[in-house]
Amino acid sequence: MTEPACTVLLTGASGVVGQAVLREAPGRPVRIVSMARPGGTALPPGHDEVLGADLTRPRFGLDEDSYAALARDVDTVIHSAGLTEWGLPYERYKPANVDGTRRVIEFAEHACATVHFMSTAFVAALFTDAPHQLSDTNVTMNYVRSKLRSEQMLRDSGVRYTVFRPTNLIGDSATGWTSRGQIVQLMSDWICRGRAPFIPVHQGNRIDIVPQDLLAKAVLRAVELGDDGGSFWVTYGDEAMDMERAVEMCVKHASALGRTLGPIPVTDPDALDPEALLRLPPLARSYLSVLRDVSEVTRCSGGVLPTSMPELRARYDVPHIQDTDAYLRTLEYASAHLS
Repeated sequence: MTEPACTVLLTGASGVVGQAVLREAPGRPVRIVSMARPGGTALPPGHDEVLGADLTRPRFGLDEDSYAALARDVDTVIHSAGLTEWGLPYERYKPANVDGTRRVIEFAEHACATVHFMSTAFVAALFTDAPHQLSDTNVTMNYVRSKLRSEQMLRDSGVRYTVFRPTNLIGDSATGWTSRGQIVQLMSDWICRGRAPFIPVHQGNRIDIVPQDLLAKAVLRAVELGDDGGSFWVTYGDEAMDMERAVEMCVKHASALGRTLGPIPVTDPDALDPEALLRLPPLARSYLSVLRDVSEVTRCSGGVLPTSMPELRARYDVPHIQDTDAYLRTLEYASAHLS
């Protein structure tokens, strides 16, 4: 077995990104210490080095000696912990996403460690040069603000760091596996059951989703190479499918399940009639509102998200996977295991 080249503290080890990293780590020259809140979600079997700690507390809730020993041991932090649910007040995101990142920065300063931070591609919608302004009522606004604030803190801190900005994650590119259902799987299942009266998407938008293992591969390779600078957009950019192609994948998947999907209109979100929306069932209203808001995020980013995929493939050995193939595998896995 390859001797570990460095010791990695993985925050958010029980989350979707954290578990994807743990699945990709075996055989790589890294030793991972998985941080998980006491009483939180259990990690899968086989991950013995689990640190019970709380990201939001001083010294992660550890005593001084334990904290100092951890700092002596750790070379690198993969910071994937955070609150990812959308639609909450900013105050709900601050303890985990903002204050938690501040604790990670404090630890990295103490340990002289590099931080690899998991942000979101949606921050592009809040850049000062964005072609459109994101509405304050957008369901993702406060979550994205918390991630952008964390990026700013890292930039101002002086610690060595990289930022990875993934778009919406889907399952493993080869198997469709995911530790739990994400918004893409939930909404896709709803569409594949023929329950979407229409899909609100701004004209010209790409539907950018990325398999979670591609993110994990890129981050672990950055750790192996000792990279300590740069921002990487883990997206497909102009390679991403359009909405019509995404609907084709849903039709194909539904057909494999013995369902027949009729035509699903693609509608300009700005032309939606609020009164007509109110007459829809609550779940339909909720999903259509989220789809509308995600479309607005992409529109504010120019319709096509920035991408570092060519660099990720060349430098970090990220495989060239068609997003449509990975999406179909995600749909198949979700139907078999998450429904």
